[in-house]
Amino acid sequence: MKIKDGFVKCKIGEKYLVVTTGELSKKNNIMIELNETSSIIWDCINDGLEIDDIAKKLSNDFSISLEKAKADTQKLIDSMANAGIFE
Repeated sequence: MKIKDGFVKCKIGEKYLVVTTGELSKKNNIMIELNETSSIIWDCINDGLEIDDIAKKLSNDFSISLEKAKADTQKLIDSMANAGIFE
């Protein structure tokens, strides 16, 4: 899975935002607010990690079960796919 060109994540104060830029913003002006965990997931996807690897990272970083980490990761990925964020 790969995030489409034209989506940029930035931090404003304590919030993480994903916005569309360039030509993509002319078609779809999207702004998404991310919490800390979803920001980490975004970065992992952007770095090319797969769901299982992302879940392992979250499980280790936040001391949660691997199953919960994988379910939460899948839920965010499904939402992102429905929003048209992936190529």
